[in-house]
Amino acid sequence: MKVNKTGALLGVLSIIGAWLASTASAQVGRQMPDEGQQHISVGTPAKYGHYPPTSGPHWPRVASWGVHEEELPPEIWVHNLEHGGVVILYRCELPCPALVRQVRAIYQTFPKSKHGHVKLLVTPNGKITSRLAILAWTWIDEMERFDRERLLRFYRAHVDRGPEDVP
Repeated sequence: MKVNKTGALLGVLSIIGAWLASTASAQVGRQMPDEGQQHISVGTPAKYGHYPPTSGPHWPRVASWGVHEEELPPEIWVHNLEHGGVVILYRCELPCPALVRQVRAIYQTFPKSKHGHVKLLVTPNGKITSRLAILAWTWIDEMERFDRERLLRFYRAHVDRGPEDVP
């Protein structure tokens, strides 16, 4: 029996390539500890081991996807993360209309999730220490300046990957 070495080598290389691609996408951002996914009563403040949280206790309701001008509490948007959504938090010392325009534009242009809509929630946050933080279930990336490509890479790597597969 003659073995086709070229075919076998190509098969092994394609398996390694697929593994590297999946590993690379999973490493977009920094992985955080899983703090659970328990529901707590609406209005009850949650205690998180890390801020901003990327998992943990949350209220049994989600926020609507899109750009919010009011600061939403983490007890709401952690539930969006649980549903496989991505959250962008931004901090402005002063009104920052240019940054808000930029995040609105990415919401309009980011790819749709497997559920047919953009699973992105954007909200101001006065407690983060960086200018921007992008979150997914147990993942975070923090940055000091707007970087559309970096945000898009994170979104693509983590959207629809929460522990609950719902729209």
